[in-house]
Amino acid sequence: MAAETMEALAGARSIDAITAVLRAFARRVVGADGITIVMRDGDQCHYIAEDAMEPLWAGQRFPMVNCVSGWAMMNHQTAVIPDVFDDERVPVEAYRQTFVRSMLMVPIGRVDSIAAVGAYWCEAEVPTDNQIALLEALARAASTAIENSRLFASLEALNGQLDQRVREKSSELEQSQDKLRQLQKMEMLGQLTGHVAHDFNNLLTPIIGSLDLILSGNGSVAAAGRTAGIAMQAAETAQTLVQRLLTFARRQPLQPTAVDLPDLLAGMQALLASTLGPRVTLSVDAPISLPAVHADAHQLELAILNLAINSRDAMPEGGALAITAEVNEWRRPAQLAPGKYVRLTIADTGVGMTPAVKASAMEPFFTTKPVGHGTGLGLSMAHGLASQLGGALEIDSEVGKGTQIQLWLPVEKVKRAPASPAAGSEASGANQGKALLIDDNALVRSSTREMLTEMGYDVVDIESAELALGMIEAGHRPDIVITDHIMPGMTGVELALQLRVDHPDIAVLIISGYEGVDLIAPHIARLSKPFRQKHLQASVTAARAQVA
Repeated sequence: MAAETMEALAGARSIDAITAVLRAFARRVVGADGITIVMRDGDQCHYIAEDAMEPLWAGQRFPMVNCVSGWAMMNHQTAVIPDVFDDERVPVEAYRQTFVRSMLMVPIGRVDSIAAVGAYWCEAEVPTDNQIALLEALARAASTAIENSRLFASLEALNGQLDQRVREKSSELEQSQDKLRQLQKMEMLGQLTGHVAHDFNNLLTPIIGSLDLILSGNGSVAAAGRTAGIAMQAAETAQTLVQRLLTFARRQPLQPTAVDLPDLLAGMQALLASTLGPRVTLSVDAPISLPAVHADAHQLELAILNLAINSRDAMPEGGALAITAEVNEWRRPAQLAPGKYVRLTIADTGVGMTPAVKASAMEPFFTTKPVGHGTGLGLSMAHGLASQLGGALEIDSEVGKGTQIQLWLPVEKVKRAPASPAAGSEASGANQGKALLIDDNALVRSSTREMLTEMGYDVVDIESAELALGMIEAGHRPDIVITDHIMPGMTGVELALQLRVDHPDIAVLIISGYEGVDLIAPHIARLSKPFRQKHLQASVTAARAQVA
């Protein structure tokens, strides 16, 4: 019993726990008729607990100078009292109505006694040496437990302070990291702006110069045609640059469908061969049994062409470029979701990449080519496209051993949709019906109106979706509504959805740059800016076919 009590006291971590152990075991350990636990409370003794054959003073307080427990605590001594009626330390009147006739009172606390434990017997007799030793051993164990509880309390307080300091330091570090990220963001934005400004100024120069010559009216019709061709070529190059930027940022509006990869590569083979030149041997291996991949065919062609050009430039003395495609289910990049993928590999025998170049290869505008010989967007564009489609891009390269670019493309789960109506099916100049054109940008509205008029439409152009809806509700019945997407007030998508419900016979075509294009429902025809007349005509034809 004594050993069990000592073990219980060793595990006690608070005054309440120590009191509970003493109350549960002390009476049986010393063989007493009652025990009490007393706490020092200023100049009073507080009898906080007891276990006795009859009630004594639990919950009461007495002056220390009038209590045996007070004497024991103040003198740091064990009070051994064989007869409570024959000891001057005992307030006799307090004990006269109780069963107590003999007692032991042992102070608890090695330096400052803050408590005491007492044992009582109903007969007047001298407590045995064994009883005295056992109660004093319990008091010493209780003293150690109290010191441990104080130590644990101090440690908890210290841990709390340390936790607070860690939180404060973590907050300071997070703020510093936020500032650093902001600085890095601003630095990259500055670099990006500089590169974009440089490239666009180079493209705007021939556009503005060519248009200036045409507007002057001094040249011949043939010269004006050549000049307009130069301007158009520069504009289309600018369009490609914007598409690359948007694809890198994963904001390029894609129209993914089921793409037959062997068929796509076969259609590109002549273009790739002429682009690579006679010093590079091209081989393509794409089994016709490959499943269709989920991709935007135009953007995928652009990515493959960019990667092939990178490989060509990495083989200045000539070499070999191998394009292979296979279904690869047993090993895939960790970031890919479970599923089936086709791995398209573009491998060259070029100079390869150093570890530093490989680590930066997919960053926008990073290039090892001379100034004017590359935008540094080819790999970043391909990486952005693969990610946007739910795939991935990996680079395997070593100096002197060439480079392998692996494009992981998800297998299409939906059957291929039937081909859309052929572009140019409308006879240019013939009366095609009424078109309602909505765009808040006057220049875009003006150029689009001219294209539609040339295509044979009677065009009404306005600047807001709300006004368009009001006109239609008032009785204006266009054959097709062509609307910008992002506009003040009602958006193009909101207008399109309302028309689908209230006027399902009116065809709708949404024209958008990129912002919010992912929110456009896939069943609504859409056209990305900028566009040529042939693109507008094909999209209008497709939109009208949906309500035919």
